[in-house]
Amino acid sequence: MAFVLPADRQVEVQVSYVDANGNPAVVDGDVSWSSSDEQIATVIVNASNTTIATVRPATNIGNVQVSAVADADLGAGVRELVTLLDVTVVGGEAVAGTITPTGEAVPIPPQTRRR
Repeated sequence: MAFVLPADRQVEVQVSYVDANGNPAVVDGDVSWSSSDEQIATVIVNASNTTIATVRPATNIGNVQVSAVADADLGAGVRELVTLLDVTVVGGEAVAGTITPTGEAVPIPPQTRRR
């Protein structure tokens, strides 16, 4: 399931990490962010907290994957942990619909009633 982002909006996202038991966990160093297609969406990293970024639509609409990459090895080694978010940038096309009554409920004409 993709996050739907209208072409005239941007969204702030944050990556968080857990250990094997589901408890909050830390990573080693800054998180690196990227977009699989900079023509669809760009990622702007928060300078004071690299677990936060802003996804901003670019020129095209379509599907893109936003990646957050961190070093999960808290020692001297490096073990990349990649977290993905699917984003669909839409513009000018319907993304949802509603059905609403256009007037008051009226009696059914006698000749069309069910028997």
